[in-house]
Amino acid sequence: MLTFYSLEDCPDCRSIEQDLTGTTLAHKVVRFASRAEARATMPEGASPPALADGGELYCGVTEIARHLERLRQLKAEWDKFQSDACYCDDEGNVI
Repeated sequence: MLTFYSLEDCPDCRSIEQDLTGTTLAHKVVRFASRAEARATMPEGASPPALADGGELYCGVTEIARHLERLRQLKAEWDKFQSDACYCDDEGNVI
């Protein structure tokens, strides 16, 4: 699951959060009232906006946007195979 770290009064954070919601990927949002509160909780050197995914931490608007685009592409590829369609091998056998 993705975890998005956000500041309550940050317009960039709100924009990223909307974008993240639009991906329909499972995520949770951790909002901080201040950067000081965030520094006390987040890993050293990290501050909102930040996105945690599988042990990796993406910080800043640009880095988060790049990662969300990669996840969108991965999800689109995954979704291709999530239907009621049959797939056949080269000999026409249903697989």
